[in-house]
Amino acid sequence: VILREWSGVTGGASGLVGIAPLTLAGMTLASGSGYFFLVWLTNLLFFGLCHRLVDSRVGRALRAIHDSERAALAVGVDTARLKLMVFVLSAVMAGLAGFLYAHLVGFVSPSTFDFIMSVRLVTMVAVGGMASIWGSLLGASVLTLLPEWLHVFADYEMVVYGLILMVIMIFLPQGLIRGLLDLYERSLRVRSSAAKGQTVP
Repeated sequence: VILREWSGVTGGASGLVGIAPLTLAGMTLASGSGYFFLVWLTNLLFFGLCHRLVDSRVGRALRAIHDSERAALAVGVDTARLKLMVFVLSAVMAGLAGFLYAHLVGFVSPSTFDFIMSVRLVTMVAVGGMASIWGSLLGASVLTLLPEWLHVFADYEMVVYGLILMVIMIFLPQGLIRGLLDLYERSLRVRSSAAKGQTVP
């Protein structure tokens, strides 16, 4: 609503047009390989930051909050501060992603990030695994390529995403990466047990 009504800042329903290409060190990155490498460099920096965060003391505190916020509070974890920190960090990442997108396309409007886009983003996280950093990359890759594979069902996009989300949440609640790792570990146990003449439960 704010994006549509605050036309003086956001351009309203018509959006912002004529956004200039990004310029770094006097070099204009309109498109092509230069922008590609810039986006991937940004991604790798954020992935590295998240990886360090997960393995740090803060990451352990965040996992404790995820498991039980009351228990985390009981052992002295400042849950409010940590949740605010994660919210701000997420906002910075999203803001930078939007910045790069706007300068690449040259146009943004409220319709660019509509309800379908929100569903797509949630599905990406669910497919990759909400507890996996690299899972989000896998989920984004799969859901980006999926429309190309299933262009026949373009008119039923919401139904397809809904079915994918439902199947993942029922059968692979921890995402594809964790699910595939579990299947691999189970196959190893089956082979080991078969070699010993035992049965895997």
